[in-house]
Amino acid sequence: MDWQKLAGWSLVLAPVAQISGWTLMRLGGNEGAEPQATVAHSVWLIGFVMLALACIELYRRVQSPGAGQVLARASLAVALVSITASIAEMLVDLYVGVVTDGRAQEKVLFAQIRGIPGAEQILYGFGTQLVYLGLLALVLQLFVLTRINLPTLGLFLAALVLFVAYEVLDIPGRQALMPFAVLCMWLALAPLGWRLLKPAAEPVRS
Repeated sequence: MDWQKLAGWSLVLAPVAQISGWTLMRLGGNEGAEPQATVAHSVWLIGFVMLALACIELYRRVQSPGAGQVLARASLAVALVSITASIAEMLVDLYVGVVTDGRAQEKVLFAQIRGIPGAEQILYGFGTQLVYLGLLALVLQLFVLTRINLPTLGLFLAALVLFVAYEVLDIPGRQALMPFAVLCMWLALAPLGWRLLKPAAEPVRS
């Protein structure tokens, strides 16, 4: 599979994988029910890999000389480091699920892992959330360079605001934010992906 198809499918399917994993966790995965927990983390893992590829594709579209390219590289680096932390979190959770027998053992092992210096912040805190900052910077650059239009920018910004609100708010009904955040992200990314998957004769830029 060439890069164009790989990036195209990643743009289309990354949000789908994210909401699928999230939904499975709501359907029992959070309580350790199987196979929901394992399937959810596996789907999330694939989704984060696709999100990384989507970020690389967004970076490739910036193509801005001088300081603009430096900013784009820094934005991509922030996004990829954060996604790597999320992938590590999924791998840790899958590992704990495999080597433990029951919720009691899981809690003990998770407490040991979280006790490792930096693990709590990197795997379960700001480390996995910096992707929003990297994505925001990339999207704003694409808009300034007219590589995406205003409606696409609006969908991106709406998605990022909802994602951040979901992460930081602790209020009743918070869970309802996630489907809308993913929907906005999908509506922003999917058209870019479909264009990549169309015949090469058609323009790729939005």
